[in-house]
Amino acid sequence: MISLNLEQIKNSVHLFDGITDTTLTSCLEGIMGDVYGDSENPKTVAAVLSYVYIGGEFNSEFLQNFFNFMGNKHFIVITHNKEIRENIIEHYGKKCFIQKRFETVKEFPKLPEYEYSLSDGFTVKRFDEDLYNQAKQESWSIGFCENFTSYKDFLENGLGFGITYNDKLICGASSFSYYSGGYEVIIATKEDFRKMGFARIAAYEFIRESIKRNKLPSWDAAHEVSLHLAEWLGYKLDYEYIGLKII
Repeated sequence: MISLNLEQIKNSVHLFDGITDTTLTSCLEGIMGDVYGDSENPKTVAAVLSYVYIGGEFNSEFLQNFFNFMGNKHFIVITHNKEIRENIIEHYGKKCFIQKRFETVKEFPKLPEYEYSLSDGFTVKRFDEDLYNQAKQESWSIGFCENFTSYKDFLENGLGFGITYNDKLICGASSFSYYSGGYEVIIATKEDFRKMGFARIAAYEFIRESIKRNKLPSWDAAHEVSLHLAEWLGYKLDYEYIGLKII
């Protein structure tokens, strides 16, 4: 298993045909993440950016080396190769859980007309350095910024909107990753504030600003609740697929 340079990555893009997740796009453009292959002219490739994407042919030696490389990390694997998927399930056993996921069409959503109000103490605001640093402190929110090297990196290349309660971050919609054409959206709410409509507000503000910037806010739904919110915001379902959650 070797780390691929940008030229080798570009020559491997076809191995991921059918996977449209823009977090993978970030890796294949050489902007974020890392890409590994079974050789300098690879037939099996793994892209890693919090998520893991495996494309190409089944290669048991490469997969075993990759499993060893990942160690005891928790991650989600996406592959369209059935043989690779079955090998992963066999390798991880009870640590592997099958997810049904939903990819949306890669086009700008048609946002509905939407007005909202927040109770006293609650505020919606664009991510600044304070919210960025708050997000890094808790497990529920770290995904808002974990793929950026610094606040400066986030400020220049990312986007986020948070909802605060008494100045403490309780919900947000942010760029999980970025690529030349836009962002991959991540949305999360602190447990005590869930099912109160905050995710809809944060997502709406994030998407509206993304559209103003002419940056596609790509939405990959991990479950049906996320898909329903995406559809309310104007997204259309493209296809369902299987993800493997490794814990």
